Formats: sequence, C-alpha cells, structure tokens
Amino acid sequence: MADKDDKDLRDLTVEDVFEMISGKPAIVKKDSVIKDAVEAITQSPTSRKVYVVDDGMKLMGMITIETLLRHVGYRVGVREGGMISFFKFLTGILKDDVTEIMEKPATITKRHKMIDVLEMMVEHHLNDLPIVDDEDRIVGELHSLEILAYTKNFFEE
Repeated sequence: MADKDDKDLRDLTVEDVFEMISGKPAIVKKDSVIKDAVEAITQSPTSRKVYVVDDGMKLMGMITIETLLRHVGYRVGVREGGMISFFKFLTGILKDDVTEIMEKPATITKRHKMIDVLEMMVEHHLNDLPIVDDEDRIVGELHSLEILAYTKNFFEE
C-alpha cells in the first residue's frame, strides 16, 4: 500500500488505498428474500446498499437503503392508513425476492484511478461503489466517508 505522502491524489489507484478504505459490503445471494437483505445491511454498519450476487459471487445488482425504505413504506401503507397494510407488509415483504427490487450498480476495479472514482461519485451523486475483479465478482466497497477521511491531509497547508 502506498503512503499518501508519496503520491499525489491524481496518481493513486483504488488498489493503492484498498486496505485502508474498502469496507466489507453487505451481500445476499440471488435467491434471497428482502428479509435477508435487511438483515445483511443491518449487520454491515458502513453499507448503504446490499449487493446481490450469484453463486460464484458475481455481482448481479444492488438494493439501496432508500429502495428498501420505499418498499417498506409501500407495504405498510404510508400513503394509506390502517392495520391491514401493516399485516400485508408482514406477510408479503419478507417473502419477496431481492431480484425484484435490485438495480444495476456502477462498479469500479482496483485499477481505477482515485481521481476518476471521485469524479464519478461527484457527477453521479454516489456515496459508495462496489469494487469488482475482472470476472465482476465483488471484492469490496469504496465508501465516500473513508475517501474524505483519507484525503483530509491533502487540505492541510
């Protein structure tokens, strides 16, 4: 791992800082249900997304906390009152497949330049990105807060 004092931010790659800023992502298998996704994300305190993978750990999609909350809100009847909506939620949401609500994420590899990753995050309003290998298997997650913590010394005069 390179020392941040040895390289300019524009020269760093994800691999240079991987051990320092890559978190353990929340992951579920493609045949999981939403209850499993909720469990996975609550067990991974830095994750804001749950990644859906196939049996070989190849990234298939992601589910954001926002999507989970919307799904829960729809199921509990945030817009329509009553206990019936809540019971529908309890009997329905926990059985829904994760593949029904996942979306395709932008990904990065360890070869990406950190400056390009930062630009991607700023341009597309992303807080974190999955890191994949050459076969699209997830190997980590890059978090925006860790990038800020890593780069705070670049602002010192």
